[in-house]
Amino acid sequence: MRTMKKSSYYYFTGTLVAVLLSVGFSASSCKKKKKVTPVCDGTNATYNNTVKAIVNSSCVGCHSSYSTYSGLSSITSNGQFTQHVLTDQDMPEGSSLTSDQLNKIQCWVNNGYPQ
Repeated sequence: MRTMKKSSYYYFTGTLVAVLLSVGFSASSCKKKKKVTPVCDGTNATYNNTVKAIVNSSCVGCHSSYSTYSGLSSITSNGQFTQHVLTDQDMPEGSSLTSDQLNKIQCWVNNGYPQ
């Protein structure tokens, strides 16, 4: 450190601290959101009276085929809808559903996906 000038040492140290802090803040912002456990409150949810509005506002932008009950039925019948929306909670991508929306969807699933 004797060969390094004092001002260069402080500049290097300050830069190193700034980089480490920014990396730390970036890593903490990448944490996944806490999953909630959807619970049906007894609502008689159907596609038309409950789920359609949620799907249209949160899914159809990327999955246009889900704009109809029949278009959505392919992923409800094979379990992908339940897996991605309720279990993994990784849809919608880059966003999240509210607890209330998840609970309504859970009621719809519990009721057998009625139209």
